[in-house]
Amino acid sequence: MTRLVNKPGPSRIADLRAGLSAPGDKPAFERAPPKPKKIQPSGDTAEERAEKAERQAQAQHTMSLLAGGNSKKRYVRVGDRPTKKGTALGFLFQFILVIAVAGAAAYLIDPTIMPQEWVHKAHEWTNKAHHLVNTWL
Repeated sequence: MTRLVNKPGPSRIADLRAGLSAPGDKPAFERAPPKPKKIQPSGDTAEERAEKAERQAQAQHTMSLLAGGNSKKRYVRVGDRPTKKGTALGFLFQFILVIAVAGAAAYLIDPTIMPQEWVHKAHEWTNKAHHLVNTWL
């Protein structure tokens, strides 16, 4: 492998390749390097894994820590749970309450918005109620 450095041509490249691939230049290992592990394809599909995860989650939800794992109630998902329905009577009560609070606030801000006849009538009713309470006591 004694070539002249100034010698042109492909022989310089071939000499470099031959020098790099010489068998005596390779390092000797004390033991052979480990073989790469083959990835074994699992037989589970995405659907089977999802079903397995669902079963595990269902089992976890049915076990109660307080009852010692013997829960009689089955877990019901949030979307499947029965919701409480409001009644018309409850809505009517809330509506009347909101109107009364709004009217009281408006009257406290400006007492002149209520007609004088209504004010006198309200005073008459409160006086009658007061008189009835005093007679009962």
